[in-house]
Amino acid sequence: MGSAARGGGPGVGGSEPPRVARLLLTVSLPPRYREHQLGDLREEFLERQLRDSRAAARRWYWRQVIKSLVPSLAVRVRRSRAKRSTQRTRSHSMETLVQDLRYGIRTLIKSPGFAVVSTATLALAIAVNTAIFSLVNAIVFADLPMEEPATVTIFRGTNVQLNVEYGRFSLPEYLDYREHNRSFEGLAAWTADRWILTGAEEPIRVDGYRVTDNFLDVWRIGTVAGRKFLPEETTPGAPPVAMLSHGFWTRHFGARPDVIGSTIRLDGREHTIIGVLSPKLEFANLAEAELWLPLNWVRSDATRAERNVSVTGRLLPGVTVAQAQRDVAAIASRLADEYPATNRGWEPLVLTAMDSLLNDDSKTILLLLVITVGFVLLIACANVANMLLARSTARSREMAVRAALGARRIRLIRQLLTESFVIAVAAAATGLAMSRSLMWVLVWITQERERAFQMAVLDGNVLAFTLIVSLIAPLAFGLTPALRTSKEDVSESLKQGSLRTGAGRSGQRTRSFLVTAQVSLALMLMVVAGLLVRSVINLEQRELGFEPAGVLTMRITLPETKYETDEQRRQFFRDVTGRLATLPAVQATALTTERPAVSSGPNQAFAIAGRSYADDLERPTARSVTVDPSFLSLMRIPIIRGRGFTAQDTEESFPVALVSQEAARRYWANEDPVGQRIRIGEDDAAPWVQIVGVVADVRSNQDIERPDPQIYSPFAQEPRSAMLVMVRSLGNSEMLIEPVRREVWAVDPDQPIDDVRAMEQALYDSESSRYALLTLFVAFAVFALLMAAIGIYGVMSYAVSQRTGEISLRMALGAKTGHVRKMVLGQGVKLIGIGAAVGLLGAVLIAQLLSSLVFGISRLDPVTFVGVPAVLAFVGLLANYLPALRATRIDPMSALRVE
Repeated sequence: MGSAARGGGPGVGGSEPPRVARLLLTVSLPPRYREHQLGDLREEFLERQLRDSRAAARRWYWRQVIKSLVPSLAVRVRRSRAKRSTQRTRSHSMETLVQDLRYGIRTLIKSPGFAVVSTATLALAIAVNTAIFSLVNAIVFADLPMEEPATVTIFRGTNVQLNVEYGRFSLPEYLDYREHNRSFEGLAAWTADRWILTGAEEPIRVDGYRVTDNFLDVWRIGTVAGRKFLPEETTPGAPPVAMLSHGFWTRHFGARPDVIGSTIRLDGREHTIIGVLSPKLEFANLAEAELWLPLNWVRSDATRAERNVSVTGRLLPGVTVAQAQRDVAAIASRLADEYPATNRGWEPLVLTAMDSLLNDDSKTILLLLVITVGFVLLIACANVANMLLARSTARSREMAVRAALGARRIRLIRQLLTESFVIAVAAAATGLAMSRSLMWVLVWITQERERAFQMAVLDGNVLAFTLIVSLIAPLAFGLTPALRTSKEDVSESLKQGSLRTGAGRSGQRTRSFLVTAQVSLALMLMVVAGLLVRSVINLEQRELGFEPAGVLTMRITLPETKYETDEQRRQFFRDVTGRLATLPAVQATALTTERPAVSSGPNQAFAIAGRSYADDLERPTARSVTVDPSFLSLMRIPIIRGRGFTAQDTEESFPVALVSQEAARRYWANEDPVGQRIRIGEDDAAPWVQIVGVVADVRSNQDIERPDPQIYSPFAQEPRSAMLVMVRSLGNSEMLIEPVRREVWAVDPDQPIDDVRAMEQALYDSESSRYALLTLFVAFAVFALLMAAIGIYGVMSYAVSQRTGEISLRMALGAKTGHVRKMVLGQGVKLIGIGAAVGLLGAVLIAQLLSSLVFGISRLDPVTFVGVPAVLAFVGLLANYLPALRATRIDPMSALRVE
């Protein structure tokens, strides 16, 4: 029992280190060292207790505690002091920042003119940047409705011969792609449609889509009520069903859940409502859809010539768009060999869902807008920077006093940047409010017909963008002035009466560089605006080929369930035009499938009798329009040769057609087309049609250099269910809207009337997007020109004020007024010349983006590239002349006495 009884072992009561000594050590040691040191001491204590005795181990432990107590407390004290010092530093930094902000605000309040001008200048730039980014955000960064949108693709049919870039497909083609592709989880088809909804106070036209039963599965979109379509509901003869868009459900049914199972009457048939779609699907053009119905068809009834459906698909995991493109291109090549009459020349283009939203022109416009608003922001920052540099002269003594009292340069820079930050924050708040007004103006200009402008909203992305701009802008316009002001020579700045403080060569070079940059950027924006203005002028002055004034147009689409035969359609439109002709204010009525100059009809291939074609791709093409005999006289389109349509051109007479002058020039250059026969379409079984006349060209909004060739068919021989009714009035055409509605409903009270517009309004609407862009770019150009003029004036005024002594001495020694004026003007002309040269080079590069947006001129239009620099030079010289004139009015003796 010897040693164990004497000292005890581990785990025996009383074998632990002395409790008081351990407590003292615990309190004195820093937490990060405490556990490690206490553990080491305990192990040593236990070993000594076993080797020696418990009393000896306790004495050793106390000695270790006493020796480490003072150093441990010293470490604790140092750490506590360091922590308090850090807290004081942080608190001091925060207090200093608050002081800088307060001082910056007080300084700007003391200079209200500078504060207002600089804030307004920057606010305008931030407003246009925010508005345009909101547009880009709505399109490029849009939250697409489908799940995993990167794997969803849209097919586009292209045909070089027919000049088709975004065409559709036939149902048999869709089936071929669905059955033979190896790149997609599934393919779905859809097509736009319209129905007449009756049962309300008056019949209304509703837009929507017919889709295959798997459409929502391919896009992975669910319903908020009810269910999706079943496969058996897409077969002909199935009970008619419909799904409601979320917006239609809310507007017409008050978002009532009990609407599921009820019916609505479409085109005279009752349809059972089976579901309500997710609001996610109300996106871009899909937002116009109010109803979704099954695409009812069977393969045997569908022909390959009817290209009326769009195709979408979801890629298999790991498959790229390029691989899918090769896959469907191989299928298309095989189909072209098997069905050359309908498929040769047609190629599918596979695009991601996002890419399908933007064609090349849209991408060019967005890129151009982003570049120009960036230029606007840079010009504004340069202008504010110049104002800050000018203001730094007045504040040089203030900065010198603060430096003399011990303020470090970094402290002065921070103070000046804080003031710039205050300006930027005020400008950002003002710019956000202005951007909402600008977005409203764009919607107003386009008559709410351009969906992209309506999609633009100030969401989180836009607010984040504005915040980033507000943080970067102070560095862009405030850093250079802050660096220059903070390094002024203290002793020189403190000299009383010094007029040259801050006027070194380096400072003048900085200001000159900023003005040169402004001139360059302004010229580039003015060239873009000039090219667009010239294009719009050409569009306005072009010969349309008809007289739009006084013409009212409306679209009537007859439901095929009610008007099944051609004779029923003929009779309806005969009755309508007959009743309209009896109205007192109506001069004439007519029918057409397309509004002249607004839409131009489908492009169709045709064959000319007596000519052979090695390939279908060699056949000529023309725009196809169906009209009645009154159309040419109502629109005042002259007949060049032959005759127009008459009442004798009926369904029982030989088929006839009219061709435009462009078609005659292009396809019958050395012969008279009147009397020639053509076969419209690619079907060799189609009947021959005799050309009876040549009419003047009508230009559409798609015609750039030459009008498209057109073929006119008589309505009696080619009756359509969808026609435009045109009425020429003796006075204001819009006064006829209500009488026209009453006469149409007198023929059929269930027939809605759509798209009622005066012809002149329709022409404006067709170009509304171009007008909106023109408004934007002209506003940007005027802003840039104004800022450049202000910059030139400011720099030259500053230069004159700094050279007062030199000018006075020259004039005192006999220099003539003209010489002094020439000297000052020469300096400004140099800045304008350098800026214009750089700007012209940049304008040439930017003009490459405009080739598809200009009309009737070259993208390097000499009038624009000469006229714009001339206007800029005139404005710049005017801004330069005022300081030069002031320089010649300096009293030499008074100035020298002050100097």
